[in-house]
Amino acid sequence: MHKHSRVNWDYNGKPDFINGTGAYLEEKLLGYSAGFIVPLLLFILILTDYVNWSLLQIAVAILIAFDVSGGVISNSLNSGKRFYHSGRKADEGKQGFIFKNKWIFSFLHIHPLVVSLLFTPVNITYGVAWYLFFMVSATIVIATPLYLKRPVSMLVILHAILLNQYVIAPIHGFEWLMPLLFLKIIYGHLVREEPYRRLLKNII
Repeated sequence: MHKHSRVNWDYNGKPDFINGTGAYLEEKLLGYSAGFIVPLLLFILILTDYVNWSLLQIAVAILIAFDVSGGVISNSLNSGKRFYHSGRKADEGKQGFIFKNKWIFSFLHIHPLVVSLLFTPVNITYGVAWYLFFMVSATIVIATPLYLKRPVSMLVILHAILLNQYVIAPIHGFEWLMPLLFLKIIYGHLVREEPYRRLLKNII
């Protein structure tokens, strides 16, 4: 381990299921600010008539965009890695049980099914195909030994990007959805990595 590294798995404070309990201010700023990147893109798409959505569709799209866009960064934070790859604490309750269970948390990400039903009612194949591939991918990464999880997750994401580009035609306005969802969950949430703290001033 590098002499300047400071790996620390301990955390305390009010449960934070977004950026991880005990996140530094700058970590929270990174996570929350990232949540506005894709919604901003959607506003541009709406204003330029790239998409023509109802108010309900806009609301759902913005919600999904904020969740996925911010989640890509929040799940990769040291605070996020520390929180989601540690055992559940008593004050985290049922929410902690659900969110810290890799199977349940992955299963709950039904985003492609929602988008398929709400934005292309006649094309449920998109949602089913992506959700099945997503869950198979999650299963593969969860079952992979720790020392191989990161490269295997990246291999799965590589396939997802190519599928999104050349095999499963993305839904108009959601070209970003599946690559970012895979980054959020398959790498960000499922891969355990060392969580670093700020360097102590007395470390030379």
